[in-house]
Amino acid sequence: MPATLKPTTDRRKLLTTGLAAGLLTASGLSLTSRPQVGGRLRAALPGASMADTWDARKGFGLFMAAAGQGAVFDGLTEVAADGSLRGELATSWQASYDAKTWVFDLRTGVKFHDGTPFDVASVVESIRLHMDAGPKGAGWHLVSNIDTIKANSPSQVQFTLHSGYADFPYLLSDRHLIMYPAGKIAEAMRDGIGTGLYRVAKFEAGQKFAGWRVSDHYKDGSAGWFDQIELLAANDATQRMALLRAGRVDAAAQIDPIQAEIAADNPDLRLSNVPGNQHLALDASNLPIDAQLALKSAVNRDDVLLTGLHGYGHVGHDSPIGPFNQHYRSQSINEFDPDKASALLNSAGLQGLGINIKALGNVPTTLGLALWPSLLAAGFSDSPEYHLRAQMWSGRATEDWMLGANGNLGGNSAEFEVLRAQARSEFDPNIRAEHYANLQSQIQASGPVVIPAFANFLQAISKRIAEPTSVGNLWPMDNARFAERWWLS
Repeated sequence: MPATLKPTTDRRKLLTTGLAAGLLTASGLSLTSRPQVGGRLRAALPGASMADTWDARKGFGLFMAAAGQGAVFDGLTEVAADGSLRGELATSWQASYDAKTWVFDLRTGVKFHDGTPFDVASVVESIRLHMDAGPKGAGWHLVSNIDTIKANSPSQVQFTLHSGYADFPYLLSDRHLIMYPAGKIAEAMRDGIGTGLYRVAKFEAGQKFAGWRVSDHYKDGSAGWFDQIELLAANDATQRMALLRAGRVDAAAQIDPIQAEIAADNPDLRLSNVPGNQHLALDASNLPIDAQLALKSAVNRDDVLLTGLHGYGHVGHDSPIGPFNQHYRSQSINEFDPDKASALLNSAGLQGLGINIKALGNVPTTLGLALWPSLLAAGFSDSPEYHLRAQMWSGRATEDWMLGANGNLGGNSAEFEVLRAQARSEFDPNIRAEHYANLQSQIQASGPVVIPAFANFLQAISKRIAEPTSVGNLWPMDNARFAERWWLS
């Protein structure tokens, strides 16, 4: 361990200590009228697959995020509903002054659902699982900077990083970095054995999850208000709304913007419209550079927002760093200018360049349709010559986390990566702010990813279900933690 460690707090000075009052405040709950435990919550969620397992090394969608980290498992840290970072299975942490060494104190007295004690060995083995998986693992981008991990004591773990990372505790809140019992990881991944508020009652991959509340949990009095939870897999937005309107579920996630008014007008439902940093990204990295630059002026951002998202969001500026990030720097918008785009294509001999919008499943159909009129007016054509991948990205709690999640943003620029490394290792907020302002400017001016709009999270919820005053906006459904944060009204 280095001779000198510095106490660290959340970047926004909102770090809570794990005391009940702090947990209630960060969750948006009232200290005077806390909810009562009882009842059942049923939700229809997308992102399920018949290949789903409790193995966090694999990629998964909202369904498994809500069943896993949102119910059965815990991580070391947690991003609260108000955006602050707080301890979950860790209670505090310190860093060396170069941000390369981090020491975490662990919560004691916690047991896994099978009675196995949670300890430092559980942390070491759970993190090494992802390190050993390498680049093929879904959690690799979160652990690739870890050089070593070791136990300092039965309740303290030390991470040594290859390079300084001032926001490292935030990464440990990711849904992939859940904790398994030491020596029993294979069984835990088979049966779903965690330390979360809900134990597995039934799990059918790609179809259904049911859980029962754990008694005498360390979060008692601050989270986990339902006796039972039931998650139904429904990958089609129309199906999710049908289940809700029929009374078969109490909440439906990721409502299509075109269906939002249906929920808003139903007297038994309410529309949860949560602004955040979720954004539409058009990845043009396989297009010629001149076509990438032309694309920035070829997209009518107002059309994307008003027609594609029905107004549920705000105009984007080609950077994924949004207003809910600490170091967001307001940028001028790349205005729709079809003449400018056409001139760029002409000068490069690319007039009429054929593109095919390859939209991933989480992109509303209306978004793809809203893009084409302006693209055609700017000189692009609809043909499979080049693929333009459209994808909805949830934002991340920190700037570097977002830049690392979508690796194409910097266009493989060495200069960009050097500046990014400087920014993530810097504790001084003023210096970091300048670094991230420069990075945002570079992404906007020359990055190969066009981000025309930020999209709000839309959820439809029965009025028999209550939410806290603060709802998480990093992921859908209260950061996928609705099962532990919501209650019966």
